[in-house]
Amino acid sequence: MKTFDFYEFTGVLVPGAITLVAVLLIYPHVRTTLFSSDLTVGDLGLFVVLAYAIGHLTQAVGNGIELVWWRVWEGMPTDWVRSQKHSLIADAQRQALQTKLSSKLSLQTSIDPAMSAGAWFSITRQIYAEVAAQSRASRVDIFNGNYGLNRGIASALLVGLVLLLFVQGLVYWQIAFIILVSAGVALYRMHRFGVRYARELFVQFLQLPSDSGSAAATIAQSVPATPQPTPVNPPAAQTHTGLNP
Repeated sequence: MKTFDFYEFTGVLVPGAITLVAVLLIYPHVRTTLFSSDLTVGDLGLFVVLAYAIGHLTQAVGNGIELVWWRVWEGMPTDWVRSQKHSLIADAQRQALQTKLSSKLSLQTSIDPAMSAGAWFSITRQIYAEVAAQSRASRVDIFNGNYGLNRGIASALLVGLVLLLFVQGLVYWQIAFIILVSAGVALYRMHRFGVRYARELFVQFLQLPSDSGSAAATIAQSVPATPQPTPVNPPAAQTHTGLNP
């Protein structure tokens, strides 16, 4: 049986469940067609499967929202280090990041707006891969999961809002207003976790230890050489006086 990881649960299953509940509330005949009046284990399994499938479709809407949102902000937070459109890390950290790219990833490149956004995106993926390989990506993944969760919630609420207005018009305008405000809060949280994800990624990369080769060389230099045994000079030859002993 499939088990959902953190991102699948927060980024796909939860938004899909919200969208599915909205559909079942707006279209009651769909609820009576798919589910029995008494909730059973089979109904729960069907709900999870449908929520997972609808969650992927909902996140497709989220991808569009994400594209528009970060275009307004002149790039995603991970790109702010390159473009310098907004402040993400301190200048000293940015200089250290430049050095770390050279020493840790062997990338001889300059972090400045002249670099293309696509090239910097590839470098940030390599940075994440290095952080994950050192088992330091737990906080980064948590921020990413919460980012996907709030993006999915905003998408699901906006889908539900469109369906509500399409079917009922402004009859339930109070509910429509609450949904719209909730979607705005989710977008704010999405933005907040996106910034935290980017900052945490670069901070964790800066905290990575030096390469093992360099560390081994440093240790080798700090350990004194093994003393060699001093050769024993052979005894001097005896001087014969010509007398028999």
